[in-house]
Amino acid sequence: METSRASGLTRNLPNIISCIRIAGAIALPFLMWESWEIIITLPFIDKTFSNVPIVWVIVYLFLAGTDKIDGMMARKLNAKSEMGAALDVYGDTVLLVMGATLCFVRFVRDNLEAWQFWLYVGMMIFIVLGRAFVFILSRIYHGKGNMLHSFFQKTFTVCTYISIFFWAFLRTIPEWTIYFLLTISIYSIIDETIYIVRTEEYNVNFKGLWFEKYKKRSGIKG
Repeated sequence: METSRASGLTRNLPNIISCIRIAGAIALPFLMWESWEIIITLPFIDKTFSNVPIVWVIVYLFLAGTDKIDGMMARKLNAKSEMGAALDVYGDTVLLVMGATLCFVRFVRDNLEAWQFWLYVGMMIFIVLGRAFVFILSRIYHGKGNMLHSFFQKTFTVCTYISIFFWAFLRTIPEWTIYFLLTISIYSIIDETIYIVRTEEYNVNFKGLWFEKYKKRSGIKG
């Protein structure tokens, strides 16, 4: 039995939540007061963390959580739309870029060595250019600039949300987290590039080459 499609305000709830994520990301710089930083001791590991930006971290985690909520509501209310998919992607992008930039500038930069600084900057530039490449490629081949919601892209988004939280909490960036995020991002870009170039029917919700088959463009074999 097909679920009835939501209407009116209910239909737009997922989009409203995505807009809240975008607005909240833009408001993050105003939550960086030193007076809101506290000292936290975790008894189970007997370790103390200084200058934890607790308000910023809580708000950031809430905004990251809306990424799951808007998609879940869109499916439950049968309120999926191209606009909603675009807002979801833009919301993720704005929150990730704003969160990573603020975390770097305000919380971790003074604790990084020169090579760590450039490694982080290089990662950010690569990821932004990679997402722009996928966006432009989908526009060229299919006339749609929406970024794919592939499994590996979603995995990268979630792992980045978690990483930014820990970077802000720890006030440093473990080297392995950068390599881990880069690995997922590289695979995601390769996976989506192959799909965009080869598929005949573009689907922004395509989950990835390991999870779904797709109809190839005419003239393409294998």
